[in-house]
Amino acid sequence: MLHFRKMTLRDFGPYKGEQVIDFSDQSGVTIFWGNNGRGKTTLLNAFRYGLFGVVQRRNGVLKNLSAMCNAEAVVEERYGFSVILDMTNDGDTYRLTRQLALRPGVVKPAGEEDYEKVLSLNKNGSILSPEDREHELNVIMPEQVARFFLFDAELLQEYEELLETNTADGDQIKTSIEKILGVPVLQNGVVDVEDCLSNYERQKSRAARADDKTMQLGQELENLTANIEEHQNIIREKQAEQIELIREKNNLEGKMQDTDKLRNWITQRNEAEQNKKKAEGKLADIQAQLREVMRNAWRGMLLNTIRDIRENIESEITILDGKRQKKKVADRFILEMKKAISDRVCPVCGQDVSSDIIQKLRNHISESTNEFAGLTEKERQRLSDLNLQLSTIRDLSSDTENMKTKIAMLEERKDELELDIGMYRQTIEELRENISRYGENVKEADVLSISRKHSEVEQNLRDIRRGIEDETKKVAELKVNKDKVAATIDKMAGGTDYRVASRKYDLCEHVYQIFEKSKSLYRERLKQNVEKDATELFVKLTGDKDYVGLQINDNYGLEIIHRSGRKVPGRSSGYEHIVALSLIGALHMNAPLRGPIIMDSPFGRLDPTHKANIAHTLSSMAEQAILLAYTGEIDDQVARKEIGNKLIHEYKLERVSSMHTEIK
Repeated sequence: MLHFRKMTLRDFGPYKGEQVIDFSDQSGVTIFWGNNGRGKTTLLNAFRYGLFGVVQRRNGVLKNLSAMCNAEAVVEERYGFSVILDMTNDGDTYRLTRQLALRPGVVKPAGEEDYEKVLSLNKNGSILSPEDREHELNVIMPEQVARFFLFDAELLQEYEELLETNTADGDQIKTSIEKILGVPVLQNGVVDVEDCLSNYERQKSRAARADDKTMQLGQELENLTANIEEHQNIIREKQAEQIELIREKNNLEGKMQDTDKLRNWITQRNEAEQNKKKAEGKLADIQAQLREVMRNAWRGMLLNTIRDIRENIESEITILDGKRQKKKVADRFILEMKKAISDRVCPVCGQDVSSDIIQKLRNHISESTNEFAGLTEKERQRLSDLNLQLSTIRDLSSDTENMKTKIAMLEERKDELELDIGMYRQTIEELRENISRYGENVKEADVLSISRKHSEVEQNLRDIRRGIEDETKKVAELKVNKDKVAATIDKMAGGTDYRVASRKYDLCEHVYQIFEKSKSLYRERLKQNVEKDATELFVKLTGDKDYVGLQINDNYGLEIIHRSGRKVPGRSSGYEHIVALSLIGALHMNAPLRGPIIMDSPFGRLDPTHKANIAHTLSSMAEQAILLAYTGEIDDQVARKEIGNKLIHEYKLERVSSMHTEIK
């Protein structure tokens, strides 16, 4: 079983200089935390490059290797990069070194052609020859099955689309899956037996031609056999052409996606720059308003003093105004008493007023006149001045309070705009980084050319598929005729050579049928085991009691089964994601070929519950799991809790600059 022990990077992508990652010999999970743009996908590509010598974008299109040279290192005139993988497999230790270096004599590269690829493999302390090296690497990790060991969320989403029956892509995936499961071992035996059958069939034809009674039929049999082989060769050629066309189609689709993506990025960058400019204009206006308001900010410093003065004035006004009000009340009372004296009648009850009461009233009038004499002229002037002062102070206080409120509102708006500008700057920087990786100069003519080429390739694919179907029909018809001729020869032929060749052929055909049946039984048993293990994983990952399991088809595509027994139609992208993970986990459980699982951002489309379930189940899917994630994708505390003691290492991808990331 393959196990990574250490990775050493030098100037690979954003990983400037030499950076070393140590992996534990223990089984468990290693997590790399990093924000978008910090190099998580580049780490995935570092493993891919180390093992297979290729680097691919998210859309599956291969990148030029020179594009992976660290930009800051290039400025410092340090060209190329290297990836070193220290690993073990079935008790053997390996050091795999892959390097992109300048060709001898090249000082400064002008393009991809100025670089050369350097590869070495050390096994148990000895450097292997190129032939042994290729054999060992193919044993350790065949490239055809890499997608089941190194994958990202986008690829997970594509699995179910790729696993549809009767498609070239589906056939490719099926072949890759069966390679993981060991089916090709039996298939190789079938191929060997098929070669024997062809050989004995030719012996039968030669023996039939040597017999006078079957000479003509023997020649016909030989011609039919040759014709069948010719058409089968045509089918194989067309199938090979089909694979190349599919690759070309995928490459062109990748370029089209890149173009669309690039244009979207450029549009988003331009919009972000415009929004940033608008926000900066608004911020400048807010800052100008703040400066204007702050010119009178001294008023705020006097607010407490003004409040004290206001309280003193109000207190004095209250005293003077109270004295004035008492005079008014007293004047009304005196007027009533004078009227009572004059009329000798009480104004309230209408009773006659006696002389004694009249005298008392006159005394009250005299006392009240003295006691409630009212405000003096000086006091009246003072009251007037105080009211004027109070009005002025109230206006000043109101202006000051309004100014404080306005300053608070302006400061709040200023903070919002500064935050927006910061976010726009971050967005612009990230988009610029993305754009720089793809190149900004996109010509309309190039886009149209790619689109036309894509249409041509699709048409060629359709033609090739029709051609394969036609050739397959011809082979079937020829085989029917051949079987008829062979049956006639069997009845007529009597020679010893023919009987011997016929017996060998029959024996070989019997062996062939055994191999075919064994292969079918083995494949069916594997499918059942994969279905069983995928179901168990799916139930753990979903935790949804409405779904009881998965059902597998001939291409290893999986259908969700409801507890009612019905297949679930139109499942969500999140569930597609979980189904794909369940399949991958089940494949690893049943594969003779085993190795680490390396996942780049696998949680993006899932809700918190499913994220936690996957984190909890991760360590059971493979002996060594390497997770590349960002904290917004899954909470780091949740991840640590769910993985538990199976969490071996955590690393953080820290930004030094836009082109430089450090592994901490």
